[in-house]
Amino acid sequence: MTATLDGIDADRLVDDPAYFAEQVIGEPLWDYQADFARSPARYRCLLAGRQVGKSRVLAVCALHTAAVRSNVRVLVISNGEDASKRVLDDCAGMARRSPLLRGSVLDDQKQLLTFGNGSTIQSIPASDARARGNSIDLLIVDEAAFISMSLWQAAEPSILARPGSRVILASTPWGSTTHFFRSKYVDGKNTPSERVQSWHWPSAASPIADLDLIEEWRRTWSPIKFRTEIEAEWTDEAGSYFTMAELDNAVADYQLIPPAKAHGQTAVAGIDWGYSDSNALVLLGVLDDQELNRGKHLDELVYFIPWLEAHSRMQYSDFIDRIAEVARGYGLVRLISETNGVGQMPTQVLANRMDKQSHLMRGYGMVTPVTTDNRRKTSGYGALKLLLQQGRVVLPNHTELLKQLHALTYEMTPSGAVRIEVPEAAGHDDLADALMHVMCAVEGNYRSWRPDDPRPLKGKILTTPGGTRIPENPKCWDLPHAIMRVRGRDKGDGW
Repeated sequence: MTATLDGIDADRLVDDPAYFAEQVIGEPLWDYQADFARSPARYRCLLAGRQVGKSRVLAVCALHTAAVRSNVRVLVISNGEDASKRVLDDCAGMARRSPLLRGSVLDDQKQLLTFGNGSTIQSIPASDARARGNSIDLLIVDEAAFISMSLWQAAEPSILARPGSRVILASTPWGSTTHFFRSKYVDGKNTPSERVQSWHWPSAASPIADLDLIEEWRRTWSPIKFRTEIEAEWTDEAGSYFTMAELDNAVADYQLIPPAKAHGQTAVAGIDWGYSDSNALVLLGVLDDQELNRGKHLDELVYFIPWLEAHSRMQYSDFIDRIAEVARGYGLVRLISETNGVGQMPTQVLANRMDKQSHLMRGYGMVTPVTTDNRRKTSGYGALKLLLQQGRVVLPNHTELLKQLHALTYEMTPSGAVRIEVPEAAGHDDLADALMHVMCAVEGNYRSWRPDDPRPLKGKILTTPGGTRIPENPKCWDLPHAIMRVRGRDKGDGW
């Protein structure tokens, strides 16, 4: 006779994740989620649009694997610290709501969920070093399209020594045809097998999706934004200002430099004040590459983003306090602040604040008010596009920034000018515009030179797909005059 636990079929719990979700967690899966969760394929690939329950099904798969077998290891890799915490929080929340799983213990410091049967679920941000280690029974890679090949190569062998081990790759569409997620997804879609199987979940697949709203977005969003975010499809990039290849080739998984650890490193700040979207701050610095790129770029400088942040619904006064805190950590030569719309007042308050704390700052800290118009966008985004094509700017693997940059469209106006924008209702552009402001500060003709035998670099060296090298723990080069131009306000906007 089949064993039961308070009316629950214990044998079925082991074999059926959807049954487990309903009976143990109290989270019944939708039909397409249940089909995915029940698949026996060694590799499961999920291409998902917005709000289709991707995070929910990943949490269920993780909990089911850890709860029904003893001493198993589940590892969840996400693109970023915040994303990795969200995945584990989903698992912990479901476990707390289940009478049968309430004995699990969450260690926030180690991002580890431990069960009474000896099983664990650990969630980590993208890191080659942290992905190596113990053998894994279930490897889940969230937003896999944004994970670098080096991280994937470090993580995948962890399933080698565990019988019955499996891999789940889930993401919104991103990346070239050679990226491991896209190639694995295509393999599982064209020739599904016990080895690999793929699923495509557009937003309209959700039984609770507002189909009328989706149709409105189809009319008002840019085709690229709608196809990637809602229809979950890779695009041909027609009308996109930055191609996916340009962005991909500039990305490296380097460590951002928190203001508290910057110790006065030289940078320029771009500020975008939000109303319906977020307040955003992006810093740009000259990469202190110690001749790593001499063979590729000769005496031309390479730039990178040492820090960025965005805060939704944060009051302007609180954001000004945060900017002031960043300015005390970095040596900011300039804070370029937009005055459009809501930006006029907070820009003035910020300038007053910088004057009052000038004795505490490590840099000049001057606030430069600017108007975000078509001419300025053409100049700033044009500078970024050129540096991307030259391989002279390195971007962090920051999902939201990359999506915003790729969502930018361009069109020719009747006067012959180029209009660059994220179309209305197509998504946020706060981080992208903050980056545009700092790109306007780059002095394109600035050169520098080092001796042939600089002090040796310590630590791991990363290489972008475009061939530019950057230390995993980079530093800003103290060349303030290379990032002090006020592009877009002078007559000589050319490079």
